[in-house]
Amino acid sequence: RHDVTLKLDHISIESVEKMAAFIAVNYNQDISTNDVANTVGLHTDYANRLFKAAFGITIKHYILEQRVAHAKRLLSTSKKNIATIAFDAGFNSISRFNATFKSRCGYTPKAYRKSFYVSV
Repeated sequence: RHDVTLKLDHISIESVEKMAAFIAVNYNQDISTNDVANTVGLHTDYANRLFKAAFGITIKHYILEQRVAHAKRLLSTSKKNIATIAFDAGFNSISRFNATFKSRCGYTPKAYRKSFYVSV
């Protein structure tokens, strides 16, 4: 029987740090959990377990969080249109971006942006 909790040793922590760094540089590209695992030479499932043990979320979820954070920065600081922001943040479709953004933030991207601009 496998232990549900995974103890992180020094090597595991280094792997998780390298995966997080890879995501930080590449989240706006078309990357997958497999791509992240390959950067540290681990099987995808094991890499995901290590990552979840360290961060409490899966690699895929972490990538989405980074993409949404990027989109939030652009929505609040730029006049770029929402479609451009979606693709800049690494989303492959506007509908996927809108759905992911709303589920994570509770607002549509348009409503989120509107909250930063007060009409005069």
